[in-house]
Amino acid sequence: MSDLAVCLSRSCTTGWLDWIHGELWLAQDRLIRRRLGLGATVRNEYGPTVVAPLPSAPAASFDDEALLAGHPTNRVIRFDEVAAADLVRGLTCGALRVQMRDGRRHKLLWLNRDPAGHFLAGALPVALGGRVRVG
Repeated sequence: MSDLAVCLSRSCTTGWLDWIHGELWLAQDRLIRRRLGLGATVRNEYGPTVVAPLPSAPAASFDDEALLAGHPTNRVIRFDEVAAADLVRGLTCGALRVQMRDGRRHKLLWLNRDPAGHFLAGALPVALGGRVRVG
């Protein structure tokens, strides 16, 4: 991957109590979750919410501080700050549980019809090495 970020899903939530979908972007050094809105969530139904060729944007176009200030469910997960991560596929959705070095925890969920799980299963072991478990 280069300096491009790739959108893996537009159905990403931050847990079972967060029903509003967001975009999940994979960059070389981080994951970015950017909240969408209720209208987008309703339009997504059961996915897929992205198809090939996957949307991409320069990774530098994401202002991490502004994004985090924009909504409490927005996330920037820098790979160098991750202590451990678990990537799993459930019946209807995929999930990534992340433990950060500073003790914070994050959970990201997405519809299985999106390619997020497939791409993360390939990219996270490269980015995180032994700090990720793919199951």
